[in-house]
Amino acid sequence: MTAVDAGPVAPRAKAHAASKVRERVKAELPIRPQLAADATRLFALGIAAFLIYVLMLGALQFNRAQDIAYDEIRAELAEATAPLGAGIALGGPVAVLDVPGLDLHQVIREGTTGTVLRDGPGHRVDTPLPGQVGVSVLYGRGLTFGAPFRSMPKLIEGSRIDVTTGQGKFGYRVLGVRRAGDPLPEALANGASRLTLVTAEGSPVPSATVYLDAELIEGQVQPDAGGRVARAPGSQQAFGSDLSGVLPLVLWLEALIVVLAAVVWFRGRIGRWEAYLLGAPVLLALLWRVFEQVAGMLPNLV
Repeated sequence: MTAVDAGPVAPRAKAHAASKVRERVKAELPIRPQLAADATRLFALGIAAFLIYVLMLGALQFNRAQDIAYDEIRAELAEATAPLGAGIALGGPVAVLDVPGLDLHQVIREGTTGTVLRDGPGHRVDTPLPGQVGVSVLYGRGLTFGAPFRSMPKLIEGSRIDVTTGQGKFGYRVLGVRRAGDPLPEALANGASRLTLVTAEGSPVPSATVYLDAELIEGQVQPDAGGRVARAPGSQQAFGSDLSGVLPLVLWLEALIVVLAAVVWFRGRIGRWEAYLLGAPVLLALLWRVFEQVAGMLPNLV
């Protein structure tokens, strides 16, 4: 009797098993397209968040860095300990720039890497400081992180620029704005001082270098302290990119991935909102660090 009943059972079992296989295959088919769609959305969200960071939140970071730098340089000027020449730490404040025509008041830092210019205008390391003999060159961003030099090309001839360093206050008169192909200013006379501001312009993303030259009209020219590098490294020249942040970027990305995986793991055990509540502050902090490293590798004048 048992042998007789076993016949029809086997085909039914096989059919049932085949049905389950088909259902499993159908359930698994959308996985890859879904993963691709999720990855695309995540990438787009990351790009949007980065743009918000460099164009909006970066300005807040920039202002905070300027406040800290101003307190530092003000104390050094009062104590007559402000740096005057070679050996200045990269990113350290060296001068205060005032442009009345643009209502601009900025602390100048040493160096012109993308990381330095993220916190304010920078002094090119292979040129003398403002007020010293020779041509002093200052870089400033034209789009991101507060864009301190964005309006610099609007300055008209004869406008005034003031710079204060550890050697005193120096007044400059704008000679004019020049771009690629324009004639260079006359050769600097022996013992004279000139200031050149450099930034980027263009729309929607600045891609052209623009220069503003100004001659010293007030204040006694100071001797060149010397000891500078013969030529600024490529990362500190116009539109240079500093790739020294690649390793820190990789490490921050790894930390971000680990924390993100932990949030996903906890979500299935303690609840979705509880996991998000615990992980969101850490994820945002790590994301901020990642954005900082990426921004530091952008072309320095943008």
